[in-house]
Amino acid sequence: MLYFVRHGQTDDNKNGNLLTGWVDTPLNQTGIKQAKNAALKLKDTHIDICYCSPLSRAKMTMEEIKKYHPDLKVIFDERLKERYYGELTGTPAEDLPFARWDGKANIPESMESIEHLYNRVKEFYDDILAKEKGKDVLVVAHSGVGRATYYYYNGLPKDMDFTPANIKNAEVYTYKN
Repeated sequence: MLYFVRHGQTDDNKNGNLLTGWVDTPLNQTGIKQAKNAALKLKDTHIDICYCSPLSRAKMTMEEIKKYHPDLKVIFDERLKERYYGELTGTPAEDLPFARWDGKANIPESMESIEHLYNRVKEFYDDILAKEKGKDVLVVAHSGVGRATYYYYNGLPKDMDFTPANIKNAEVYTYKN
């Protein structure tokens, strides 16, 4: 099985749903509580290995889960970082003149495309699922990675619109390998 957990809430999530991307922001108090709840949900779940984004909000979420799995090996992987927003980093999501997760939207050159995000995450899963064949894998990352994960397992939409896959903070998503 593959278990995917998006990090808990940050102040940027709370305050206008700012596009944080690769900015290293910590969990806020709500996010810590959410991470503790995700950890409780996974408390009795068998996990062989964990792959985690190197950004602190994902690390903090993973650390809460690790409290119930103290011997769990954790590997940090750059491919699990959130979508890179370039010049739009810090912009409230609702202020964008285009759909944030619409793969056909005209985006600034500095912003990572949906296609690039998906290919980065696909490469990650292709690598680790071959390497960890038959193992129960936990991935702790971000909304964009969660959306790409959803479509990795369920097939890409023809229009590359990732909007329907809404990945909530600190929820546990399960996929069969």
